Amino acid sequence: MSQSNESTKVEYKMKYTPKSVLSIVGPYFIDKLKDQVKAILPITLFLLIFQFAIFRILNLEEPIGIALGMCCVVIGLMFFIEGLRVGVMPLGENIGATMPAKARIWVILVVVCVLGTAANMAEPAISTLRILGEKISPQNAPLLFDYLNVRTELMLWMVSVGVGLGACHGILRIIKGWSLKFTLLPVLALAFIMTIIAAFDKNASSLIGVVWDAGGITTGTVTAPLLLALGVGMATALGRNKNGLAGFGIIALCSLWPIVVVLVMGIIHSWTGNFMTPEQGEALLAAKAANTDAAMAGNNVFSLIGQLFISAAQAILLLMAILLVVQLVILREKIRGIKRVVLGIAFALIGLLFFKIGLEWGLNPLGDQVGHNSIISFSNQGFESLLPGLSADGRYGLLWGKVVVILFGFIVGYGATLAEPALVALGLTVEDVTAGAFKKRLVMHTVGIGVGIGMVIGVAKILYGWPTMWVIGLSYVLAIALTFLSDEKYVNIGWDSGGVTTGDITSPVLIALGLGVATATGAPDGFLLIAMASIWPIIAVLAMGILVNRTTPFIRIRKTTRKKKQQADAVSL
Repeated sequence: MSQSNESTKVEYKMKYTPKSVLSIVGPYFIDKLKDQVKAILPITLFLLIFQFAIFRILNLEEPIGIALGMCCVVIGLMFFIEGLRVGVMPLGENIGATMPAKARIWVILVVVCVLGTAANMAEPAISTLRILGEKISPQNAPLLFDYLNVRTELMLWMVSVGVGLGACHGILRIIKGWSLKFTLLPVLALAFIMTIIAAFDKNASSLIGVVWDAGGITTGTVTAPLLLALGVGMATALGRNKNGLAGFGIIALCSLWPIVVVLVMGIIHSWTGNFMTPEQGEALLAAKAANTDAAMAGNNVFSLIGQLFISAAQAILLLMAILLVVQLVILREKIRGIKRVVLGIAFALIGLLFFKIGLEWGLNPLGDQVGHNSIISFSNQGFESLLPGLSADGRYGLLWGKVVVILFGFIVGYGATLAEPALVALGLTVEDVTAGAFKKRLVMHTVGIGVGIGMVIGVAKILYGWPTMWVIGLSYVLAIALTFLSDEKYVNIGWDSGGVTTGDITSPVLIALGLGVATATGAPDGFLLIAMASIWPIIAVLAMGILVNRTTPFIRIRKTTRKKKQQADAVSL
C-alpha cells in the first residue's frame, strides 16, 4: 500500500476581535501610561499636600475639571512621546547621520535652523505662553501685555527662530570642533548686553522675565531629542564622537539665542512705540471677557477643542513636512517604514491635542489656585470671607509665612525635577562619560537641588520685589566663573543639565505658580521661576564636577594604598 507524498497546504486564519487586539496592545500602552503617571504624580501630590495640609484650604475649585485635565495631560504625553519615538526621531537620526556626506555645510546649517524652528513650535510646553496674556496688567506692562495677547504668535515664532539659530550654532560647533566654553561666551555676552539695554527701557524691561523663562521652555520633549539626534549623528559621521559628548552644548545654545532674538524685537517695538496703549489693552480684556461669557453661554466646548486641534495639527504637520522634504529632496532617500511614520504622526497629533486640553483645564488652573492660596501663610488678603477669624498676617505670620512659601518652591522644584524622564537619561550618560566618577544618583540629586535653589531665589524675588536684572546677572556671573574653572566635559554636561529640568509638566506649573503668587501679592510679574530653575542646576553640576575632579584622585590613592596593604598582609601571612 503506497502513500502519496503530496504536500498538504495548511492555512491558519486568525479572527481579530476587539478583545484579542486589546490583549496584545493593552500591556504595551499600560506600561507607557505608567511612565507618564510616574512623571506627573509627584508634582500633583506636592501641590495638593501643600494646598490641604500646609495652607489648610480644603476646597478646590472645579476639582472634577482639574482631575479630568490632569488625565488628559497623562494621556496626551503618552501618545505624543510614543508618536515622536515611532515617527519623528528615526527620521531625525537618519538625517543627522547621512546629511554630512550628501550636503554642503551651508545647506546643513539652513536645514538645522529650519528644523530647530519647526521643532520648537511643536513643543507642548510652548502652549503655556498662549494662555498667559489675560493675567498681565496692561497698565503696568503694556508691551508685555501686547506680546502675550496680540503678538503671541509672533513672539512664539521669534522664540522658535532663536532655537533654530542656537541649533545652527551648535551644529557649526560640532563641525568645526570648537570648545563649548568659548562657544557659549559670545552668546552669553550678547544676551547680557540686550538684557541691560532692556532693563533701562521703561517698556522693554517688562519682557526680561518672560524672555528668560521662554529660553528654559524651548528645550523640551521635541526639540532636545531631535537636535541631539542630529548632533550625535553628524558627529559620528564626521568621526568626532569619541568621548560621547558630541551632542552636548546644543541644548544650552538653543536656550540662549531665543533671549537675544526676542529682546532685540522688544527693544525695537519699544523705541518705535509700536505696541498697544494701556487703554487699548483694557478694551481688549473687556472684549475677551464678553466673548468668553458668550462662548460659555453657548456651551461652545467643541469649538474650543477644534481650535486646539488646529493649533496642534499646524505644529506637528509643519515639522513632519520639513523632515520629509529634507529626506526626499535634499538627501534623495526613500521614506522607509511609511506606515510607521504615518502612525507616529497620528499619535503625536492626538497626544498634543490632549496635552493642550489638559493644560487649559488641569495643569494651569491647579497651579494658579495653589499659587494664589500660598499667600494665606503670611496674609489674609482675599480670604476674609472664607476664614473670618484669620489674622492679618496669615496662618504663620509675616516672617515664617514667607519662609513656608519659599520652602514650598524648593520642594516643588526638587520633587518635580527628579520625576523628569530626561534627567534619568542624562544621569546615565554622565556616569558613562565620567567612568563612574559622577554617579547617576549623584547627578539627579545635584540637578534636583539646583532646581530647588533656583526656585527659592525665584519665589523670593517675587515676594520681596528683587530687581530682575540683578537676580539674572548674579546667577549667570557665578555660572560663568564656574565654567572657567571646570573641565570641558563638565561644561558640556552642566550647561545642558538646565535643559532637562523644565519639561512639559514642570514648566506650565512653575509659570502658573509664579503668576498666582504675583497676582496675590501685587508683584509686577511672576516670571523668572523657569529661568532660575534652568541656571541653578548648571551651577550645581559645575560645582559638583569641580568637587568630584578634586576628590577622585584622593579616593583612587586611598583605594590603591588599601589594596597594597591588603596584598602585603596576605604575603606576610
